[in-house]
Amino acid sequence: MSDQDDEPTTLNAAIATRIHAARLRGAYSIETLSALAQVDPEVIVRLENGAPIADVGARDRVMDVLGLRPDSHRYRNMDR
Repeated sequence: MSDQDDEPTTLNAAIATRIHAARLRGAYSIETLSALAQVDPEVIVRLENGAPIADVGARDRVMDVLGLRPDSHRYRNMDR
C-alpha cells in the first residue's frame, strides 16, 4: 500500500504555504477568513494543510480575499 494519496501534492503544498502566510500577514483568524470568503472554516484548515478540497471555487474565493492568485493556466488566460 502507498501513502501517496495521503500526502499533499506539490501544488497543494505550495498553495497551502501561500494561503497560510497570507492569512497570518493579514492577521485573519480562520473564522474571519472563512466568513469573508463565504466558506466553511474547515475549508481554510484543509487548504492550509495541503489537503484537496472538492470545491475549487471555495479555494479561489479564499485566495481572492487574501489577494493571491493561483499560478495556473486558467488564470493566465483570464488576464488577456
